[in-house]
Amino acid sequence: MSGGAGSGPRSRELCLPLSRVKTIMKSSPDVESVRQEPLVLVARVTELFIADMAKRAYEDCSSQLLEYKHIANLVQKDDTLDFLREIMPCKITVKEFKDLMAQKALKQSEDNSEDSDSSDDDDDDDDDEPEEVEDEQEDESTKDESTQSS
Repeated sequence: MSGGAGSGPRSRELCLPLSRVKTIMKSSPDVESVRQEPLVLVARVTELFIADMAKRAYEDCSSQLLEYKHIANLVQKDDTLDFLREIMPCKITVKEFKDLMAQKALKQSEDNSEDSDSSDDDDDDDDDEPEEVEDEQEDESTKDESTQSS
């Protein structure tokens, strides 16, 4: 048997390409170089993680075919997988998306109307002050015009 971990039978049993795993690992600013043993270990653990997710998602699905939506549903309901929720959201149809956006817009308009109602009550006193400032500015400009004309 040869001495390198990458040339042994273990690394040939992996499904993930080690070069890609190494590239991903080195994309972290904290990692300068990656030795072969940790590389093989990370690749193997990643494969086990993916296999476990697929197995659990398949057990929950009612069909014989495992689809993206089954894995996404698992990610959404399992708190230990919450770190994947943003990158594996449940897919929705365009109609569902439009309905969600309409509801969001309606809620925002309701919130804005509530804010403007409450700010109208609060701003009644504040509205007088800017008007006074404007009146003073007009008075000053009138004074300037009268002094310039004389």
